[in-house]
Amino acid sequence: MKTLLATIVLAAIAAPAAAGPDFVTPSPRPKPLAASSGVREIAPFDDVLFELDSAVLSPVARQQLGSAAAWLKRHPGQRLVLEGYTDGSGPRFYNEDLATSRAVRARDHLISLGVPANRLIMVVYGELAARAQLDPLSRRVVLYATDRSPHEIAVASLDRKHALSAVWVDRGTLFSERREIVGSR
Repeated sequence: MKTLLATIVLAAIAAPAAAGPDFVTPSPRPKPLAASSGVREIAPFDDVLFELDSAVLSPVARQQLGSAAAWLKRHPGQRLVLEGYTDGSGPRFYNEDLATSRAVRARDHLISLGVPANRLIMVVYGELAARAQLDPLSRRVVLYATDRSPHEIAVASLDRKHALSAVWVDRGTLFSERREIVGSR
């Protein structure tokens, strides 16, 4: 029963917007979007939500990623940043793995839809940036568009002292930068 209720609540929160020009769906976030240096969310953006302790893409998540893939095809000069998050309900290292799995699932689905891997940058935050212990909005992959290079995004994300790792492909080579976690729970 709890799983069914959680699914209904997440589906209501993450319901896709009516067809529009970008991959934006309604968001419960109060902050407005603004142009940025490519390391903060800019329009278009989207939150792909996940169930507790899961990296499985829901039908709504697949639809959101399909919209993002279509948008990227129309905007060849843009890349997509996928930021993986978890809530703080598990051990830190487990949460980092779960956030990574969520970002990987989103990336893999985008690639299966024809998005080239060199247009995707994964940044993993894990629980360090989670707003609350069990906040469902912390269990997500944030997608946003940027025209910055993958290396610029990685450096800026890791320098913000919140990101744990960044992964991208450039000219067929896989790159990964990581910030170490000190201590564990």
